[in-house]
Amino acid sequence: MQGDQEMTFDLESAVSAAPRTTTVGLEAWLSGAHAEDLQAEHLPPETIEAPEPVQVETPETVVVGPVNAAEALALALVQGTFSSPRKLVGPDGAELVVDPQKDVYHFEATALKPLAALLQQPASAWTPIYSEALNAARAANPAQPLGRLRWYAGFIATPGILGRKLIRSERYKLSRWPETEREYPKHFRLAKEMVKDYATADEIVAASGMTYEEVVDYMNGSFAGGRLEAAPKAEDDDAPRTSRRERLIARLNKPLFAR
Repeated sequence: MQGDQEMTFDLESAVSAAPRTTTVGLEAWLSGAHAEDLQAEHLPPETIEAPEPVQVETPETVVVGPVNAAEALALALVQGTFSSPRKLVGPDGAELVVDPQKDVYHFEATALKPLAALLQQPASAWTPIYSEALNAARAANPAQPLGRLRWYAGFIATPGILGRKLIRSERYKLSRWPETEREYPKHFRLAKEMVKDYATADEIVAASGMTYEEVVDYMNGSFAGGRLEAAPKAEDDDAPRTSRRERLIARLNKPLFAR
């Protein structure tokens, strides 16, 4: 899988952000572009006539934190940096508790879609939960497999945009047949295509007849759920190869002082 930026589920250092409402805005956020370049026609006349030089120090790298609680959860679980129980409280008071030590989560509903309002909150909305409250959550709501929540968190984290750990030109496939959620019956068609062979997102769109956004969301969820694998890197067949005998003859043919 791709990604060389290590992340931890440390809420003090996580960058919270208001949910992006447009694809362009979210793509800019994920790429680290936090502001659009100003064009001359958008500037006041006095600024154009007498601009003042400003020295701006641009950092070499821009680290962009999770865009919402869903991406924070998906990335942390994928990278194994989320080990202690956490909780989210929704706008209506509903509580989601994640217990990675037992590989389960607790929520009042078994359906996934009611979790959207909680997971679309800022990443900083995650808070620790301790023994007494955790035991109460376990008693209030039955445990559900954490794998389902991982998949859903990746699925809704960046709608219509390939996750930051994936590359559009790279080829992927499902490592095993998934348990398709009944709330998303169309995903059976995607799973059927993606389990066959490695393919890019655009190739999957062409083969399945589904939209790019639907394919990308499903890929993101499959990656977060640990079911998506990248094609192995092909060896460079054009690279010259020499046998041990050829290397030995070449060495003997060198002048004595150059050996």
